[in-house]
Amino acid sequence: MRVARTAAVGVTTILIFSLVIGHALLELFGISIGAFTVAGGILIFLIAVQMVLGPAGAAKPAQNAALDDADARRFALVPLAIPLLAGPGAISTVIVYASKGPRGNGCTPLDYAILAGIILVVGGATWSALRVADPLRRLLGETGIDVSTRVSGILIAAIAVEMVYDGLVRLFPALSG
Repeated sequence: MRVARTAAVGVTTILIFSLVIGHALLELFGISIGAFTVAGGILIFLIAVQMVLGPAGAAKPAQNAALDDADARRFALVPLAIPLLAGPGAISTVIVYASKGPRGNGCTPLDYAILAGIILVVGGATWSALRVADPLRRLLGETGIDVSTRVSGILIAAIAVEMVYDGLVRLFPALSG
Protein backbone atom coordinates (compact mmCIF):
# COMPACT_ATOMS: atom_id res chain seq x y z
CA MET A 1 0.00 0.00 0.00
CA ARG A 2 2.90 2.38 0.78
CA VAL A 3 4.46 1.69 -2.62
CA ALA A 4 1.14 2.21 -4.44
CA ARG A 5 0.48 5.52 -2.68
CA THR A 6 4.03 6.84 -3.05
CA ALA A 7 4.30 5.83 -6.71
CA ALA A 8 0.91 7.36 -7.57
CA VAL A 9 1.79 10.62 -5.82
CA GLY A 10 5.22 10.54 -7.48
CA VAL A 11 3.76 10.03 -10.97
CA THR A 12 1.21 12.79 -10.45
CA THR A 13 3.80 15.21 -9.06
CA ILE A 14 6.33 14.51 -11.83
CA LEU A 15 3.76 14.99 -14.59
CA ILE A 16 2.29 18.17 -13.02
CA PHE A 17 5.84 19.52 -12.63
CA SER A 18 6.47 18.68 -16.31
CA LEU A 19 3.26 20.44 -17.28
CA VAL A 20 4.12 23.62 -15.42
CA ILE A 21 7.85 24.06 -16.05
CA GLY A 22 9.00 21.19 -18.26
CA HIS A 23 9.27 23.12 -21.52
CA ALA A 24 11.05 26.05 -19.86
CA LEU A 25 13.46 23.68 -18.12
CA LEU A 26 14.38 21.93 -21.38
CA GLU A 27 14.82 25.31 -23.08
CA LEU A 28 17.00 26.53 -20.19
CA PHE A 29 19.36 23.60 -20.72
CA GLY A 30 19.06 23.68 -24.51
CA ILE A 31 17.58 20.18 -24.69
CA SER A 32 15.24 19.33 -27.54
CA ILE A 33 12.27 17.00 -27.15
CA GLY A 34 14.01 14.67 -29.62
CA ALA A 35 17.18 14.45 -27.52
CA PHE A 36 15.11 13.99 -24.36
CA THR A 37 13.14 11.17 -26.01
CA VAL A 38 16.29 9.39 -27.27
CA ALA A 39 17.94 9.60 -23.84
CA GLY A 40 14.79 8.34 -22.14
CA GLY A 41 14.44 5.50 -24.64
CA ILE A 42 17.99 4.38 -23.91
CA LEU A 43 17.34 4.42 -20.15
CA ILE A 44 14.10 2.48 -20.56
CA PHE A 45 15.91 -0.02 -22.81
CA LEU A 46 18.54 -0.62 -20.12
CA ILE A 47 15.80 -1.29 -17.56
CA ALA A 48 14.11 -3.67 -20.03
CA VAL A 49 17.34 -5.59 -20.55
CA GLN A 50 17.68 -5.97 -16.79
CA MET A 51 14.09 -7.26 -16.63
CA VAL A 52 14.76 -9.86 -19.32
CA LEU A 53 18.15 -11.03 -18.02
CA GLY A 54 17.57 -10.47 -14.32
CA PRO A 55 19.75 -8.35 -12.04
CA ALA A 56 23.44 -9.17 -12.48
CA GLY A 57 25.21 -10.45 -9.39
CA ALA A 58 22.31 -9.75 -7.05
CA ALA A 59 20.81 -12.39 -4.85
CA LYS A 60 17.07 -12.68 -5.39
CA PRO A 61 15.22 -11.41 -2.33
CA ALA A 62 12.64 -13.59 -0.69
CA GLN A 63 9.27 -13.13 -2.34
CA ASN A 64 7.53 -12.22 0.87
CA ALA A 65 10.32 -10.01 2.23
CA ALA A 66 8.79 -6.80 3.45
CA LEU A 67 10.34 -3.48 2.53
CA ASP A 68 10.97 -1.03 5.33
CA ASP A 69 9.51 2.47 4.91
CA ALA A 70 12.65 4.02 3.44
CA ASP A 71 13.19 1.17 0.94
CA ALA A 72 9.52 1.23 -0.07
CA ARG A 73 9.68 4.99 -0.73
CA ARG A 74 12.90 4.66 -2.73
CA PHE A 75 11.53 1.79 -4.82
CA ALA A 76 8.21 3.55 -5.38
CA LEU A 77 9.94 6.65 -6.68
CA VAL A 78 12.92 5.09 -8.53
CA PRO A 79 12.51 3.03 -10.70
CA LEU A 80 8.73 2.68 -10.40
CA ALA A 81 7.43 6.27 -10.60
CA ILE A 82 10.33 7.51 -12.70
CA PRO A 83 11.40 6.32 -15.26
CA LEU A 84 8.96 3.42 -15.65
CA LEU A 85 5.55 5.03 -15.05
CA ALA A 86 6.27 8.74 -15.54
CA GLY A 87 9.14 8.26 -17.92
CA PRO A 88 10.48 10.26 -20.81
CA GLY A 89 7.57 9.28 -23.04
CA ALA A 90 4.92 10.56 -20.64
CA ILE A 91 6.97 13.60 -19.62
CA SER A 92 7.75 14.64 -23.20
CA THR A 93 4.10 14.09 -24.18
CA VAL A 94 2.99 16.45 -21.40
CA ILE A 95 5.65 19.00 -22.37
CA VAL A 96 4.70 18.84 -26.07
CA TYR A 97 0.96 19.25 -25.36
CA ALA A 98 1.63 22.04 -22.87
CA SER A 99 3.87 23.94 -25.28
CA LYS A 100 1.80 23.52 -28.46
CA GLY A 101 -1.76 23.29 -27.20
CA PRO A 102 -4.56 21.50 -29.03
CA ARG A 103 -4.33 23.74 -32.12
CA GLY A 104 -0.55 24.20 -32.25
CA ASN A 105 -0.60 27.80 -31.00
CA GLY A 106 -0.02 27.41 -27.27
CA CYS A 107 -2.14 26.42 -24.31
CA THR A 108 -4.90 28.45 -22.76
CA PRO A 109 -5.57 28.26 -19.01
CA LEU A 110 -8.45 25.90 -19.83
CA ASP A 111 -6.05 23.63 -21.76
CA TYR A 112 -3.72 23.56 -18.73
CA ALA A 113 -6.66 22.70 -16.46
CA ILE A 114 -7.72 19.85 -18.76
CA LEU A 115 -4.17 18.48 -18.91
CA ALA A 116 -3.88 18.72 -15.12
CA GLY A 117 -7.19 16.84 -14.78
CA ILE A 118 -5.93 14.11 -17.10
CA ILE A 119 -2.75 13.84 -15.03
CA LEU A 120 -4.82 13.45 -11.83
CA VAL A 121 -6.82 10.65 -13.49
CA VAL A 122 -3.53 8.96 -14.48
CA GLY A 123 -2.35 9.22 -10.86
CA GLY A 124 -5.58 7.59 -9.65
CA ALA A 125 -5.29 4.83 -12.24
CA THR A 126 -1.69 4.23 -11.16
CA TRP A 127 -2.76 3.89 -7.54
CA SER A 128 -5.59 1.49 -8.47
CA ALA A 129 -3.36 -0.68 -10.64
CA LEU A 130 -0.64 -0.92 -8.02
CA ARG A 131 -3.18 -1.79 -5.31
CA VAL A 132 -4.02 -5.02 -7.15
CA ALA A 133 -0.35 -5.88 -7.74
CA ASP A 134 0.14 -7.80 -4.48
CA PRO A 135 -2.93 -10.07 -4.89
CA LEU A 136 -1.84 -10.68 -8.49
CA ARG A 137 1.67 -11.59 -7.27
CA ARG A 138 0.20 -14.19 -4.91
CA LEU A 139 -1.97 -15.57 -7.72
CA LEU A 140 0.89 -15.87 -10.24
CA GLY A 141 3.54 -17.23 -7.88
CA GLU A 142 7.30 -16.96 -8.38
CA THR A 143 7.37 -18.72 -11.76
CA GLY A 144 4.50 -16.66 -13.14
CA ILE A 145 6.17 -13.45 -12.02
CA ASP A 146 9.49 -14.48 -13.60
CA VAL A 147 7.80 -15.30 -16.91
CA SER A 148 5.66 -12.15 -16.92
CA THR A 149 8.67 -9.97 -15.97
CA ARG A 150 10.70 -11.33 -18.88
CA VAL A 151 7.85 -11.00 -21.38
CA SER A 152 7.15 -7.48 -20.10
CA GLY A 153 10.86 -6.70 -20.45
CA ILE A 154 10.75 -7.66 -24.12
CA LEU A 155 7.68 -5.48 -24.69
CA ILE A 156 9.26 -2.56 -22.82
CA ALA A 157 12.44 -2.99 -24.88
CA ALA A 158 10.36 -2.68 -28.05
CA ILE A 159 8.69 0.47 -26.68
CA ALA A 160 12.14 1.86 -25.84
CA VAL A 161 13.36 1.22 -29.38
CA GLU A 162 10.27 3.06 -30.69
CA MET A 163 11.05 5.96 -28.37
CA VAL A 164 14.64 6.13 -29.64
CA TYR A 165 13.39 5.99 -33.23
CA ASP A 166 10.81 8.74 -32.59
CA GLY A 167 13.47 10.89 -30.94
CA LEU A 168 15.88 10.34 -33.81
CA VAL A 169 13.16 11.29 -36.32
CA ARG A 170 12.57 14.50 -34.34
CA LEU A 171 16.31 15.21 -34.43
CA PHE A 172 16.81 14.09 -38.04
CA PRO A 173 13.51 14.42 -39.98
CA ALA A 174 15.08 12.81 -43.06
CA LEU A 175 14.93 9.45 -41.23
CA SER A 176 11.13 9.39 -41.44
CA GLY A 177 11.13 8.76 -45.20
